[in-house]
Amino acid sequence: MALANHRILQALHQADVSAFLKVSDWAKLAGWKSLARMVSRTADGWLYPLIPLFVALHSPGLALQVFYVLAAGYAIERILYTLLKKGIKRNRPPRVIRGFHSVIQASDEFSFPSGHTSAAFLAVTILVLFAPSSAMAYLYIWSLSVAMSRVVLGVHFPLDTVAGALLGSLTALTVYNIIIL
Repeated sequence: MALANHRILQALHQADVSAFLKVSDWAKLAGWKSLARMVSRTADGWLYPLIPLFVALHSPGLALQVFYVLAAGYAIERILYTLLKKGIKRNRPPRVIRGFHSVIQASDEFSFPSGHTSAAFLAVTILVLFAPSSAMAYLYIWSLSVAMSRVVLGVHFPLDTVAGALLGSLTALTVYNIIIL
């Protein structure tokens, strides 16, 4: 059984590397690296404290609840993110792919899961839970763009961003259900 699991993980890794290389080649040809850098910077963390303030402008009664859910969500998400990073220890693309160089320098050594993606999906999911509307689709487009930017910049494999999206979304749902419902 362990050997079969190892083979499955190896095949999954190879598919992930192959998808990464396709995205990387496409991004080079399309000239997307500058845009990817800008999108990635929007998820560096500086924007998230502004969310309750923005909510307060539109719905003052919700602002404190949003603040509590965001604060608890980020506290839990960062703990889980750190445990996964240090537990799984998946190397970033430049350490796995010979001759590959990322566009930016990653802030830490390991790639799984993507913290930028996780944080973006956590924020968007919380906003959607508090104020579902058709405009929220644009926020999910932004969070998907953050995920894609991390691959284009060469600091994450596609599955790292999928895991980040799941981590952020599930953490948001869990914390919202515990605090609000």
